[in-house]
Amino acid sequence: MLYRKALPELIKWKEKENTCLLVKGARQVGKTKLIEEFIKGFRSYLEIDFTKNLEALSLLLEVRNYDDFINRLTLISGNKVLGKGDILFLDEIQYYYEIREDRIKADPEFRERYIDIITLSKDIAERGSFRMILSGSMLGVSVFNVNHNPTGYLKELTMYPMDFEEFALANGINQGLIDEAKEAFEKRVMVAESLNQLLLRRFNEYVFVGGYPAAVQGYVDDPSLDMTSSALGIIDDWYKADIIKYASREDRLVILEMYNLLPSEITMKNRKFVKSHLDVPNFKNIDLKDRFLWLKSSGIAIPTYNVSNPIYPLAISKESKIVKLFMGDVGLLTHKLFDKEAKRRLIVDKTGFDLGAAYENAAAELLYGHGHDTYFHSNKKRGEIDFMIERNMEAIPIEIKSYSPDKKSGRFNHAALDNLLEAHQEIKQAWVFGINNFKQESSKVSNFPIYMIDFVRR
Repeated sequence: MLYRKALPELIKWKEKENTCLLVKGARQVGKTKLIEEFIKGFRSYLEIDFTKNLEALSLLLEVRNYDDFINRLTLISGNKVLGKGDILFLDEIQYYYEIREDRIKADPEFRERYIDIITLSKDIAERGSFRMILSGSMLGVSVFNVNHNPTGYLKELTMYPMDFEEFALANGINQGLIDEAKEAFEKRVMVAESLNQLLLRRFNEYVFVGGYPAAVQGYVDDPSLDMTSSALGIIDDWYKADIIKYASREDRLVILEMYNLLPSEITMKNRKFVKSHLDVPNFKNIDLKDRFLWLKSSGIAIPTYNVSNPIYPLAISKESKIVKLFMGDVGLLTHKLFDKEAKRRLIVDKTGFDLGAAYENAAAELLYGHGHDTYFHSNKKRGEIDFMIERNMEAIPIEIKSYSPDKKSGRFNHAALDNLLEAHQEIKQAWVFGINNFKQESSKVSNFPIYMIDFVRR
């Protein structure tokens, strides 16, 4: 099984938390498989997938209280009683809430007669008879609303596609070598060049495979990309189906068009999402703000907003109408941009081809997955900075380069960054990530190898 960093979080919850657990994340990020392996470490477990076990769904929709819930679980499990050391895993919880909402619409008193599972988590946690994990996709956009969770009784864990470190581990790089690169990042020193070249190659592979576990496993098993491409094609179809299913009737066609436009918008020179490119009637009257949030909440895309003032705290000058909309997984982006033959060639040698958009998308995905609110900064006079992040109460500009620095000068071309640092002397440091080893370019500008973007943690 592929190693996931969420596993230590699950173990910590088991050992130290007296709560129920809700595991969220986009479709196909590996929630179910990880949890299924994790619950094998309990004395016994009961797993219910609400999309497959309709009898269990029917029984658990009409629960009146905690005791009634336990009785129905016993019936579902064949008279097996959950006790200390046992765990209940309820998967695809969004489907349960979708059906519950339909019942409430048909019969408004249904809400008062029957208690829902999230509300029950308070009793389950307090009594401590067994542990419970809930999991689901599309939770941010479905009828299920986590904002009404009983405070203190339900811990939330969000999973994302595999990051570069997880990808490297899956593809034969041992943890010691990754730790060596991490230490070099923290100490601002060069990595051994042989290791640097190896990780640069792996990062280029990551750009074409991405972080969905099915795609990564496909690449591990078959480097020809046949299995990877098949997995990504299926995920692409699922996302389109999810948009049709979960977006409101008035939104679904606009959001689907936005999703289909993502590859072309990301590969435009300034990466910004342009409303006029939408092939929908009366596009000028459409407010995209809520649609951006829908795509973000679903995990399908990552909105990155412009900040007019690149100073901490960045949110103060956030401009909601100027947006770069990256895909939630870089592998899905390159799947939609290139056929298999092109990807096979570019994995080996990308000389002469501009992969800047894909590398930027990978950076957005990794920064977002590691807890950063992603921003960029655009100024007509000074130019555009790819990303602005906050770390230790400091705003840090970041530039992403998909190529090597100039051979003669050893520098990257980053005129916009130079202009920014000149205009804002209070900015203490700036980072450039590209195809290179570490170099301290100036007192403020540090050049890092591109894979180290994965080490920029909150």
